[in-house]
Amino acid sequence: MVKFSLVSIPLVSYLLSSYVDAACKNYGDGKSNCPESSPCCYSGYCNSNAYFCILGNCDPSNSYSPNSCWPKPHCADMNVNFNNPSNLVYKDKFTGEVDSQIWYAVDEPNYASISGGNLVLQLKPNADLSATGQGSTVYLSRWVDHGTFTASIKSGSVAPGVVSSFIVRNEFGDEIDFEWVGKEPSNVQTNYYFNNELDYTKMVPSADLGDTSSKFITYTIDWQLDSISWYANGNLIRTVQRSSTWDVTTGTYKFPDREAQLSFSIWDGGNTGQKGTMDWAGSPTPYSADTVYSMYINSFTAKCLYGGNQTYTPKSSSESSASSDSGTSSSATSTGTSKTASTTASSSDSATDDSVPTDTSASSGSNSSAFSPPSSASTTSVSIVLFVAAIFSALI
Repeated sequence: MVKFSLVSIPLVSYLLSSYVDAACKNYGDGKSNCPESSPCCYSGYCNSNAYFCILGNCDPSNSYSPNSCWPKPHCADMNVNFNNPSNLVYKDKFTGEVDSQIWYAVDEPNYASISGGNLVLQLKPNADLSATGQGSTVYLSRWVDHGTFTASIKSGSVAPGVVSSFIVRNEFGDEIDFEWVGKEPSNVQTNYYFNNELDYTKMVPSADLGDTSSKFITYTIDWQLDSISWYANGNLIRTVQRSSTWDVTTGTYKFPDREAQLSFSIWDGGNTGQKGTMDWAGSPTPYSADTVYSMYINSFTAKCLYGGNQTYTPKSSSESSASSDSGTSSSATSTGTSKTASTTASSSDSATDDSVPTDTSASSGSNSSAFSPPSSASTTSVSIVLFVAAIFSALI
């Protein structure tokens, strides 16, 4: 039997009114949803570009309709060498063709490139040399949902304040990361967060790796349903068991368990004006007018826990608009796959000399396969009804 609590009806009414009264704040008078011609709202701006329209960025409630947003392109196994410059595009040129546009850069000005067989991310000074420098961030165009992800990296952290990062993070604030700081270039720091709770006390550094900015070292994030392990050159740095993250107060495993984006970045932590960040990264970040700090990624491999995602068909802007009249709501709500996470008890947070696992394919589960854009056939009111129905489903 379906049961609703007394609080459910007011809650649904509020959420429905939030959708009806939604606004993409930097569009027009700031009181309207995005228009049909630029249907996707991200950070208060409307656009029809894939960067705006893919869920995780795209805000369904403030877009032209909830169905204007595109599904996330799910993880696919890959072995990437950086020999083709066209595999990296700037965000405004990203069309969602994830097999050819494997990476996209987001910072302006854009100091990321594929050159000399490497993905190169650069940090450069501003005109005011004491101000925060301009760094680079590059995203993998497919989202990842558990698996083993390995990159050969030469950090750019050659001086105090320069931070290099290899991060898996989602819109909810779940994160798994490697970070290198110029203050301590002989090791790499590992950390994880859940729901944007920034607990820096959980950071664990590696043993001495030598100068991480002078040589390529292979780094691996092994993200499984019941554990996360970090490796450098095949040597285990640490493992966090999901079972150890149980929070009695909230009744939650504070363990990253939702689909996320993978990125590389280099940024200025020494001239931010934020004492905690500056103390951590080292400060000030030294600049002259022609200073360039560079991070290099020589190769990248992904072995996904869930398969069947090789085919992804991006929507066109016209289909994003037309889907607002579709009776199909999956494109606004598809964020991954249902899965059962193991909670087998094990040691809480350990470090040994075990070698990195070579295969995660034995794990069970699968994402949905190819996405096909929905056909338009109904009215916007149907989308709203389905939106409310999805809320009811979540409450029962």
